[in-house]
Amino acid sequence: MKNIQDYWAKKAKKAGLRSRAAYKLEEINKKHNLFYGSKIIFELGSAPGGWSQIIAKLKDKCSVCYSFDCLNMADVKGIKFYKYNFFDDEFKEFSKDFFSKTDLILSDMSVNLSGISIKDAEENKQLNFFCLELSKKLLSSRGKLLIKSFNNENLKDLKKEFLNNFQNVFIEKPQASKTSSSEVYLLGLNPK
Repeated sequence: MKNIQDYWAKKAKKAGLRSRAAYKLEEINKKHNLFYGSKIIFELGSAPGGWSQIIAKLKDKCSVCYSFDCLNMADVKGIKFYKYNFFDDEFKEFSKDFFSKTDLILSDMSVNLSGISIKDAEENKQLNFFCLELSKKLLSSRGKLLIKSFNNENLKDLKKEFLNNFQNVFIEKPQASKTSSSEVYLLGLNPK
């Protein structure tokens, strides 16, 4: 199991990628063609920039990606990074200009895990529902939302909300995910 995890980490380092997470997005994109027709992209929780690197590589040249994190992130060519906290007025003001205009929202966010499973699950659930609520404001009629979640008791409720809000819903577990991790990715296509 550790050899598999080391494989993805070493592969990322050799390729000059900032994290193994880059391969997760690449794999999901191969299956669902996320970047096709996505002119305005929001990436939430972008640091350290592994997904940003993949977005820069796969997005159309005329597409614009706005990446956000409360942590610092070194520049990625072709990505517009903003150091914002999602719950602050700065982010709310910025995002207003993109209501119903955003084609793709991506989030690889997770709370800092405390090791207390009930607390971690609840905080991640709140983060997931924040992304879903934001998508209701931002996404265009052909929009897509991809978020990290966890295969726990909250996933059923989250999937139900996705089904209420999107015409097509998928749950993905990329090969580059740590086998010991319960992380999964929820993808919603075409808001209802």
